[in-house]
Amino acid sequence: MNEKSKRLMAEQKDQIFSSLEKYSGLKVYEDEIAEDEEEELLNLEKYNFYTLAMGNFRPAQEPAKSIAQDIVIDYYSENRDDVDDVTIDVISLISAIKGMRFNGTQKDRLRVKDMDRYIDRVSFLFRRVIPIECMVRGSL
Repeated sequence: MNEKSKRLMAEQKDQIFSSLEKYSGLKVYEDEIAEDEEEELLNLEKYNFYTLAMGNFRPAQEPAKSIAQDIVIDYYSENRDDVDDVTIDVISLISAIKGMRFNGTQKDRLRVKDMDRYIDRVSFLFRRVIPIECMVRGSL
């Protein structure tokens, strides 16, 4: 059931990973970075990577036989002055993937643990609409 939709979802996810890695040469982690990998990046003073998190499903507005899922890509950047440049490039890369819709960004400046180091984080908010085999109705 829904095999075509599952293939589309897997292709989108693969394209997100490959697009980001090819564009930037940075690692992309699913959901979060492992503690040992984070410590390694902190020790190298090269805290630059992406995380990809898939959100909840809900009924899509249109078409009726579809569901929507929020996707958040976080870009962590230390000691780089091209964050805005990277931001517009990532928006273009991911928006070019079939079914992906850009919803905005959110920028933060984070302090690294108990250190005198700061990291920029840009959260990219996307939504994808996935066709499924049955009619979906939202809550009343």
